[in-house]
Amino acid sequence: MLNTNETGGDVAVGPDVDLAISLAEINRKLDAVVDVTEDLARQLESFEDLREDLVPIAHEGMLIAYRKLNELEQAGVIDFLKESAGVFHTISTSFTQEDVRALGENVVHMLRTVRNLTQPEVLELADKAALGLKEAPIEPLGRIGLLRSFRDPEVRKGLTMFLGVLREMGSDSDANDNS
Repeated sequence: MLNTNETGGDVAVGPDVDLAISLAEINRKLDAVVDVTEDLARQLESFEDLREDLVPIAHEGMLIAYRKLNELEQAGVIDFLKESAGVFHTISTSFTQEDVRALGENVVHMLRTVRNLTQPEVLELADKAALGLKEAPIEPLGRIGLLRSFRDPEVRKGLTMFLGVLREMGSDSDANDNS
C-alpha cells in the first residue's frame, strides 16, 4: 500500500515498510561485501606483484646458495662438518654439563696455555724432546757414564733448560701456596 507524502512522492505503508527496511539493510550489507571483495582483489593484485618481484630474487638466492654448497662440498668442508658433528656427539656424551661449565670457566686460561705452547721455540723444544725420547739408549747409564755426560755441552744446555722449567713450576706453586 502506498500513500502520497507532502512532496508528492509515494511512501510505503505497512508491510511494505518492513520489506523496504530489510531490503535497505541487505543492500547495505551487499555494499560492504562488495567493498571487502574489492579490497581483497586489490590485495591479491599486490600479492601477485610482490610474487613477480620475489620469485626471481628467490631463484637467484637459491642458485647462489647451491653454488656455495657445491664449492664447500668440493673443498671437503661438508665431509669435515659431518665428521665434526660426530666428534661433538662424542664430546657431548662423554662429559657432564658440570664438566662443560668448568671448561667454559677455564677456556681463557687454556687458550693462553695453547698459545704459549705453540710458540716456535716451545714447539722446537718439544720436537727435540720427542726425538731425544726416541733415540734414548735402552740401557741406563752407570754412575761414571752419567758423570761423563755432564761434560757434554748439549747435556748441560738441556739440563739448564730443564732446571728453568722446574724453577718456573716451583715459583707457580709458591704463589699458589701463599694465596
